[in-house]
Amino acid sequence: MERPDDSGERPAWTPPADDHREQRSTVWLTVILFAVFMAVMLVVAVLVVGGMKESKAGAVQPRQPTVSPSSAPSVSRPPVPTRKYETAGNPLVAPGVTIPKVTCELPKLGGTKERLEAFYRALIPCLEQAWHPALTQAGEPRIPVAVNADDVGNTACGPPPPASEAMGFYCSDGATIFVPSPRQLADGGPDLLTQLFLLAHEYGHHVQEQSGILSKHDSLYREADGDRPKILDLSRRLELQADCFSAMFLANAAGRGSIGAGLVSQLRQSTFESSDTHGSSKSAALWQKRGLKATDTSACNTFAAPASEVS
Repeated sequence: MERPDDSGERPAWTPPADDHREQRSTVWLTVILFAVFMAVMLVVAVLVVGGMKESKAGAVQPRQPTVSPSSAPSVSRPPVPTRKYETAGNPLVAPGVTIPKVTCELPKLGGTKERLEAFYRALIPCLEQAWHPALTQAGEPRIPVAVNADDVGNTACGPPPPASEAMGFYCSDGATIFVPSPRQLADGGPDLLTQLFLLAHEYGHHVQEQSGILSKHDSLYREADGDRPKILDLSRRLELQADCFSAMFLANAAGRGSIGAGLVSQLRQSTFESSDTHGSSKSAALWQKRGLKATDTSACNTFAAPASEVS
């Protein structure tokens, strides 16, 4: 069968004149293919090595000292505050929570606002030294407190109570103790025992705020929804606990520094006026006595006491 372009005439066979060229071209083709193969392998090798270098560079870590587990230094971290919004079940008034003995170096009281402020500035750090260990034991936060001796007309918590009802007061918004100087300087000037008990009482409210007791009290107050007997009962428990905290502090500060041991005897002999919001004179004397004799803060758990003890 003839191909379309075939003439039909075929010459006689003769040995191929260019046979050596065909062999030579075959050799060259083999060389070229080998060269291409080697080039490809070289490129692959470069890419692999480069990738290894790049991955190693990315994995480089700074050298760390080798420390055996037995000699590794222990890292102590402060406990995370676990504030509990509780009253009777608050960790602060759990058995075993104590405050240490403290030494207060205080300037002498004087009949001016400046002298009062100097006295307060020295007393606050002493109160902190006593109460911060207790708050730490209870795992509660530690919040600084400010003291304001101005005769303010309003606060972040609202208008101040009348002078006839309170010589001082505490506002949790801003954590400030207000002790208006005109109230302290009236009636012949400031008295040492009165000022010590007053500021320690107001700082007691600050301790209640730090521990969550005050916040829970406020929540229960709102839940009372105007029920006056319930509201007054809550108020008396709060105030009598602050009295107990105040007495507990003075018992641990008396006989050292500027607070003589005789001040505790004076406090035992002092009397309190009865109040619907702060408690009867009998209840006030009871919690003051418990604070002076307390070995731990559980002695001041007024919110766990029967109603007869917080009348």
